[in-house]
Amino acid sequence: MQERHDAVLQLLSGKASVDQIAKRLGVLPATVEGWREDAVAGMGEALRRGSGKSARELELEREVKQLRDVLTETAITKALLEQALKMERDRRPFARKK
Repeated sequence: MQERHDAVLQLLSGKASVDQIAKRLGVLPATVEGWREDAVAGMGEALRRGSGKSARELELEREVKQLRDVLTETAITKALLEQALKMERDRRPFARKK
């Protein structure tokens, strides 16, 4: 893994060519190009995030917010239904009180 990391850094800094790295590591040039593409994509993702959080972390945070919103709405609905039920029971002349 470190070997790939170093190879991509050499490639991006212009210290070695794709062919030189491929020959030195005994892999196809297409393999080295794939490493470079993955590295550049990873850098792009890191720069887009800005917050330092992964895409998965951001997705989970959105999901947590949605779940909290649903929970809040459900709690409010429950409280309103309990209040309405109590008012209905109090209105009846022979209502059983709890």
